[in-house]
Parts: sequence; structure tokens; C-alpha cells
Amino acid sequence: MLIHYPKANECATTILVTLSLDMMLIVELEKIKAEGKIRSVGVSNYEINHLEEIKAFGRMMPAVNQIEFHPHFTRQSLHDYCDKEGVFFQAFSSLARNHEDLIGDPVIKRIAEKHATSPQLVLLAWAHGIGVGIVPKSANPSRVVENFKVVELKLSQEELAEIGKLDRNKHYIRCDGWNVL
Repeated sequence: MLIHYPKANECATTILVTLSLDMMLIVELEKIKAEGKIRSVGVSNYEINHLEEIKAFGRMMPAVNQIEFHPHFTRQSLHDYCDKEGVFFQAFSSLARNHEDLIGDPVIKRIAEKHATSPQLVLLAWAHGIGVGIVPKSANPSRVVENFKVVELKLSQEELAEIGKLDRNKHYIRCDGWNVL
């Protein structure tokens, strides 16, 4: 079970309202997990402060934190925190909805050409290669098949490092009404 945002809704703007609703939800999900109805509880779009609130409340840490993650938005401090706390760090939107700034990045394009593959597959292989869980999605059957090739594409340590240096702290997905940063 995944809690998608650390905010109940756009109206829940105060920290106390949001924290109270979050903790009530987490307590209920822990009960459902204890009953064996779900295997794990995860979160999405949680920042370090949100995870610290869960920890301070004395509850179990989430099994996973699903975050917008790609070479232009690497979230290293959050990634490090999740690793330290045993929370699996999982990327959503690894392709930034095919945003041209990311797909057309000269480093990504050069590495894709070297491996005779697409920039999209290079982006997925980079995340996979540095141990980040990926959730590629497509309604196009040929792209679904292409996404599975990520396990065959092995980028060198130098390529992984070069791509890792592209961080701009630039997100492409967040919308203002639910912005949790």
C-alpha cells in the first residue's frame, strides 16, 4: 500500500493537520498490515522532514519512498537518508515524461549513441545501475518490451558517474497545488 502524498489535500496546509492525518493513516495501515491484508506500507513524495515525523511518532518506517528521480533531479540527501533508515528508494518518472531537456541532454545522447540504444533506455539503465528502483511505464507494447532491455544495458562506472554529475536540482513533474518541497 502506498501513501501518495504527505498532504491530505490542498486544504490541509498546516503542519499539525497534515501530521495528524498522516499519522492516523499510518496507524491504520500498520493495523491492516498486521492482519496480513497488505505486505508493506510505502510512501511517495515524502521528504526527509516527513520521514522524520514518522520516525519521531515511533512508527515503523515505510518500506519504500517513491520519488521523482532522474539525472537532473537526483535527490542525493534524500537518497542517502532513505538508505540509512532502510527505506527502499524508488524512482518514478525516470524519463521526466520525455522532457526534451533531459532526453536531449548531450551526455545522455552521446552515451545512447555509443551503446546504439535510446536516451530513454540509458536513463533507466543509469538509475538501475546505481541501485535505484525504477517503475517504467508505457501503454505502448513496443516500449514495454524496450523497457525490459534495461537489465541488458550495462553502463560503465565512468558513464554512471558522468550521468550522475548532471544534477540540476530540477524537477519536471511536481504541480504547484501539491508541491511538498
